[in-house]
Amino acid sequence: MPGHAFNLVVTLPGTARDKPPLVVMTPRSSWWQSTAERGGGLVCWLESLRALIAAPPAARVVFTANSGHELGHLGLDDFLARRPGWDRPTREGGAVWLHYGANIGAAGGTLSLMSNDEALRDLAAAELAHAGQPPDSIAPKTSVPSGETRDIHRAGGRYLTFIGMNPLFHLPQDRWPHAVDLGVVTRAAAAAARIALALTR
Repeated sequence: MPGHAFNLVVTLPGTARDKPPLVVMTPRSSWWQSTAERGGGLVCWLESLRALIAAPPAARVVFTANSGHELGHLGLDDFLARRPGWDRPTREGGAVWLHYGANIGAAGGTLSLMSNDEALRDLAAAELAHAGQPPDSIAPKTSVPSGETRDIHRAGGRYLTFIGMNPLFHLPQDRWPHAVDLGVVTRAAAAAARIALALTR
């Protein structure tokens, strides 16, 4: 049965055509209310957008908040179908991907980084430490993500993922306020905005 993706997409055109585009991505839908599962990623997404509106980027930036995460990444599939090759390495016309995944700032959770690129890993670790929220772990570069960046990893694209753990993951009890650590969300979002700025200069 056909489905429909309802993605929210915002494009900042940039001034330098020789730079690869940056995609700033987060899912916007899930099961239940999913306050901690989706809330932190949306805050990071919005804070990155705010920072780049205040300091316009050199690289083109496409912000996408995708629907259908819980339905086999329906929204991401639609986004990529409209931008063929963006999942490939930048030398082949691909984009750089900044992905704010699940459970960023979940109460009682952890915060981890995933990336296949050493420079992105170093940048993210430094900015999170600067914000007072160093990552609890950094996955090996060869680790294959289980979420939105899985196919980008397999295609050789360049990506950075923030991902958390959540004791209430996929449960209806994942609700405001007890499921969220606002301090972690605030610090992660500050680091996310600085990373987005750095990647677009």
